[in-house]
Amino acid sequence: MSTKANPTTIGLFFVIGLALGVAGLLIFSSRSLFHPQQKVILYFNSSLKGLSPGVPVKFRGVMIGSVVEILIRHNQASNDFSMPVVVAIDKKLAQSKSDDLLPIGNQSKLELLIGQGFRGRLDAESLVTGVLYVGLEMVPNAPPPVFHQLKPEYDEIPTLPSEVEQLMANLTHLLGDLVHLDVRDLSEKLSSVLTRADTSLSQLSIPEINAGVTNLLAAAKNFVANPNLTNSFAALKQTLDQADALLKRIDGRVDPLVDSVTNTLFDAHNTLADVRVLVRNVSDLLGPDSAIPADLKQTLEELSDVCRAVADLAEFLQRNPNALLTGKKRPKEQP
Repeated sequence: MSTKANPTTIGLFFVIGLALGVAGLLIFSSRSLFHPQQKVILYFNSSLKGLSPGVPVKFRGVMIGSVVEILIRHNQASNDFSMPVVVAIDKKLAQSKSDDLLPIGNQSKLELLIGQGFRGRLDAESLVTGVLYVGLEMVPNAPPPVFHQLKPEYDEIPTLPSEVEQLMANLTHLLGDLVHLDVRDLSEKLSSVLTRADTSLSQLSIPEINAGVTNLLAAAKNFVANPNLTNSFAALKQTLDQADALLKRIDGRVDPLVDSVTNTLFDAHNTLADVRVLVRNVSDLLGPDSAIPADLKQTLEELSDVCRAVADLAEFLQRNPNALLTGKKRPKEQP
């Protein structure tokens, strides 16, 4: 016989289950309650393969939100095929990490920031897995922003192609330029250049050039190997050695000779000074009142002139001791 269920026990289990459900709801929704989210929309003109809801939204590598929804078309013109992506930015997290740099929710400040180059783009988390995330950047010299919403429903951030897309676009442009090259004209120009080069080479006389170079090398070899050239260098070396020895001998003899002449002139100068004093005394004796005969007076005057000339010669030789070897230099003639 089965026992009757206790209503109290059933009620207790029901209350506990309801409490656990409310607690779980509070726990899972606490992030939204305490961290308000600001939804922003971005339109990407490229494939969104590798992008999925929940992937992070980063500002210069710093996570500030996540992707909420990926759409095919939303609130855009019929000829606009860009792919809209709705992201949720954690306002409290963004403001705590950037002060007032990311004015999420402030339309006027956001427009000012967009004018300074605030853009969004798709970046790869890993080149191996191909997982993408939404990156927000400040791009210097960014192109003018392009907006896609027909009616203002979300704050919209303009986008730019990713670096990989830009690289592929540049490569495609380069390949397009190569394809449009006039290959026929390029081939004709190349053929013309090769023809002129072949004509110029055919006009050269290679045997004559080889013969001339051979003769030049043979002449140079004979000149270098000529014994007269070797003997001339040996004779020149011997002559230079002899000249060096002669200069050393002359230098060894001239210095003592000059010193001797200088000493002799110095003694002669002192002697002539004494003679001058003597002559001056004798001249005093030849005055008008002197009793010395006139002939003797004239003789003494001539002797005084001779002594003066000898004294001048001694002074000149003292100033120019090399004059005994080189002679007296003639004065330059005036033009």
